[in-house]
Amino acid sequence: MAFANALRRGLTSAAISAAAGLVTLGALLPSAQAGPRPPVSPRPPAGTARPGLHTAGKVALGSSRGLFKDVFAEAPNGAVYYSRGSVVRVVNGNSAPAIAVRAGKRVFALAATSSDLFVQTGLRVTEYSRPGGRILRHWKLSSPVTPITFAGLLVVGRTLWSWTDWGTDQSGFEFATLSRISTSSPAVHKISLQVYPADMDADASGLYFQAQSKNGVHSYLAHATPSGSIRLRRDRNINAPLAISGRRVVVLSFHSDGHSYADSYRKSDLLRTSSRRVSASDRAIAGTTAGLLILRQPCAQLTCASAAVGKLDPATGSVTGAVTVPHAFLLLPGPAGAVVTVTGGHMFLIRIAS
Repeated sequence: MAFANALRRGLTSAAISAAAGLVTLGALLPSAQAGPRPPVSPRPPAGTARPGLHTAGKVALGSSRGLFKDVFAEAPNGAVYYSRGSVVRVVNGNSAPAIAVRAGKRVFALAATSSDLFVQTGLRVTEYSRPGGRILRHWKLSSPVTPITFAGLLVVGRTLWSWTDWGTDQSGFEFATLSRISTSSPAVHKISLQVYPADMDADASGLYFQAQSKNGVHSYLAHATPSGSIRLRRDRNINAPLAISGRRVVVLSFHSDGHSYADSYRKSDLLRTSSRRVSASDRAIAGTTAGLLILRQPCAQLTCASAAVGKLDPATGSVTGAVTVPHAFLLLPGPAGAVVTVTGGHMFLIRIAS
């Protein structure tokens, strides 16, 4: 979830206060990272110049003081929702943020469809109408340990996917609990307790995620359909950022040779079709209408003045059409390209277009 890198860096850097994503540990998760996803832009004909990316708007989101507890989500129409404590705000286009919902408690995760907003507070998920914010329904989640420390929501059509986790600086990494919800039913269907948090994406065919066997011997790339069936493909190169791109699932993985790769898998059967080396500075990926975007952060600090967003071709590992986005902090998965930047104690939403 693009945001898998945020989680991983947050877990390892909480002690040194240099996270790129979630610390404390509910932080910074772009929680809704799926929706009716428009197809990725087709490759131009041979001999045609590839269009570059450009920034298409900048919106101030406010102080970055609570950055590591804020969560973000993009709706199918490109509206970006984000939380500040118990308040959820929305950015429509390049307009100033407006209050969408007052949830009453700290928000752990967000997701949005064209008509509804899903807000998680603790182990409770509430569905609100959008616009308007009228409460429609509630669901109660479960966790082997409470309280939870971070969570995520992804929604496509009438299927809502939820993961919750309770890892802390003291307990270290913990596997997430993954659940499936039909938004027309009060039931919550638990899928697994051994899921890598954040490393997942969804479309109309279901959820693609990464998991480990109960005995810890094997790891898997997995696919759960909206009807509940599960397909597993054993793979050791997981626990990595994942994004859907057309008919492929792309995993930005770290291999045993010490290098980073873009591993591509067929959505239909999870068979790996290619593996191409990429830069070690490539930290997050997201499928958008502008293409499969990748965030490059060539530094070890919280943000880089030289950070850039480009288009990744997973078949070759090449990145083209890059645009510099100084101090890019988070690449938001969703239909439209968007990045959150942090500079001078303030957050900004930067729109990305091709």
